Formats: sequence, structure tokens, C-alpha cells
Amino acid sequence: MKKIIATGKGGVGKTTTLTTVSLMMAREGKRVIVFDTDPSMNLALSFGVPYQSVCTITEDKADISHELEEGIDASGAKILEDHSVVTEDGIRIVIMGALQHGGDGCLCSAISVIKILLDYVESIGEYDVAIVDSQAGPEVLGRGLASSFDLNLILSEPTAKSSEVSVQVKKLADDLGVKENLLVVNKIDYDSDVRFVANIVGIDISKAIGIPYDRDVVKADKEGELLLDAFPDSAALAQLRNTKELIEKIVCL
Repeated sequence: MKKIIATGKGGVGKTTTLTTVSLMMAREGKRVIVFDTDPSMNLALSFGVPYQSVCTITEDKADISHELEEGIDASGAKILEDHSVVTEDGIRIVIMGALQHGGDGCLCSAISVIKILLDYVESIGEYDVAIVDSQAGPEVLGRGLASSFDLNLILSEPTAKSSEVSVQVKKLADDLGVKENLLVVNKIDYDSDVRFVANIVGIDISKAIGIPYDRDVVKADKEGELLLDAFPDSAALAQLRNTKELIEKIVCL
């Protein structure tokens, strides 16, 4: 099973990119599981699944901790079944969730559960690829979630601020032993925008790709529809397809 984490600054199109790429893979017959570790929990909604319909990890931490006392081999299937949903395209989505109360502290324990579930999913061999949608910024990498992953999918915009966050997430991913980095620059106006960000982040241009700014993406999001279904001929979708193919090439999927 290949393991991919998506990182970057907030608002860079991470959710749209991951949703579209995951759907393309699933519709080609690949077995896909997605872990939403972003407390904003937009990913499931992008697949048409209201997050209220799924029991999140943070909602059920006490029961999960108790179940894990029996060992992940004994409890993994139940924890996964109780805290995930399968879309019409066969993608299983696990939602970490947000803090439940003010003063709860950090999400460290929930991230630890996600790490345990990832190891379990890899051990059972039922999926071809696991994709983790991280929270905005580099913090989740500081928790060691992506240790020894196959790919860090760095999402950015062609701005200095967004690029600097990408520098941080690349460094932390490299520290964790993530095997490869792929830079996706969303909302570009010119091809030179990709080179601009790649130079700042320190990524070879062969491992960088640009997605043009496209009003169809905005329309699909506003109407609550999947870009892949609503606007199959959009310019952004064509490049997202190329992104999917480049990911598969890099990780040998």
C-alpha cells in the first residue's frame, strides 16, 4: 500500500485536489482509503458525505482507547468500521474530527490513533493507496504522522506566503523520511508561476505541476458538486488528471 500525505497552507485547494485525484483513482479500480485529519472536516463533505453522519475519532476517543487495550489486531476492524464511511465510488473515509470542547488541548492523541489505524490498514492489505488530508500548516508533520510515507503532496499557490509554508512542510517531511515530494501549484496564471514556487521550495521542476485558476472549480464548490462530474471538460480538471498520473508514476502505483 502506498501512503500519501497532502500538506500546505490553508485555502490552497488541498481538499478539491485530493477529492478529484482520489475519485479518479477509485474509478479506475484502485482501492482507496482517505484519512481526513483536518479539524475543519471539509473532505467528507466534498465527497457528498455530511461529516455529522460519521462518528469521528475525537468524539469517541475514550471508547477507542479502551478497545486498543486489546491490541490493534483484535480491535482494528471494529474501530475502522465504526469511524468511517464508504462513498458510492468505494472510497473509505476516516474522519479524525475536531476538538470537542474549549481547553481540550491539542489533537495529539487523535493523531496517534490515526497512525495506529494507518499501520493496521497497511497490514491487512485491502487497499492500494492511503491518502491523508492534513490540517493546514506544518504541525501534523511535527507529530510524526507521515513517518516513512511514500509521497508528500505539497499544495501551494503562486505567492510568497504560501511558498514559505511549503518550504516548512518539505523540510519536516524530509526529516521524517518521506520518500518523495510533489509540488502542486494551484490557481496559476502562467507556467512561470510553477517555476517561481519550485525555486523557493527547492523542488526540481520535474516534480512540480501547475493547476490553472478556473471558475469551474468555484462553481462546482458553490453548487456542492464534484468537479469531475459537473465540469468534465474544465481546464483545471485536465491538469488534475495529469497530477494523478504523475503521482502514480512517482510512487509506482
